[in-house]
Amino acid sequence: MQTKSKRKINKFSLVVILLFVYLAFSLCYYLFTLPIKNIYISGNEYVSDATIIEDASIKNYPSLFKVSRRKIKKKLLKNPFINSVSVKKSVTGKIKITVDESKPLFYNRNLNKTVLLNGKEIDENTYQIPSLINIVPNDIYKDLIKSFNKVDYSIIMQISEIEYNPDIINGKTIDQQRFILRMIDGNSVYINPVNIKRLNNYFDVYDRLPENVTGILYLDSNSDNNMFKMYGAKEASEVTPNEE
Repeated sequence: MQTKSKRKINKFSLVVILLFVYLAFSLCYYLFTLPIKNIYISGNEYVSDATIIEDASIKNYPSLFKVSRRKIKKKLLKNPFINSVSVKKSVTGKIKITVDESKPLFYNRNLNKTVLLNGKEIDENTYQIPSLINIVPNDIYKDLIKSFNKVDYSIIMQISEIEYNPDIINGKTIDQQRFILRMIDGNSVYINPVNIKRLNNYFDVYDRLPENVTGILYLDSNSDNNMFKMYGAKEASEVTPNEE
């Protein structure tokens, strides 16, 4: 009787083992052959969903198991607009791609290229962005691009032209990093990379000035005052808007 009992136990164990192996194999087969069912993309404004899907090589909805998150990131980071990528996969066949994009900063007329906030350049010229109209020393050029990341993008979009305009008096260089920004509203702003964050106050300053007044705003100084010189008169007057 004892021998028969052991045989029954062994048969039961064998069945359990075979069932477990079958289920494990079925699960592996399901995961290996499961195609991508849904693709979710977020964070993109300048790079289209279609471009991201094609660049990531998932246009034909391949097997989710065969899709490498690392390879997707590597492929998408080749796009100059994309700063970083996050890829998540789920066993339900969903893949989520979240990108962090850079924005167009200005069009460099000398290079015939659009420069992005991350410093990368593209050949497109289809954006309503400022134009850099002259040559800038390389180190100052890099500082300018980097400093613009401190400025609200809505303010950048109010700039029409950027001109490198070092402050030189009687042959003596006062500020080698100075630029003049010509604004869409007809005003101009003197600025340098060191003080460029002050450009975020642009609208506030002009709200404190009389209506229909245009001129030059001096933000290149380390002074707390925003000096403003009006256009039009033979002898321009200077105005220091009251600070709140």
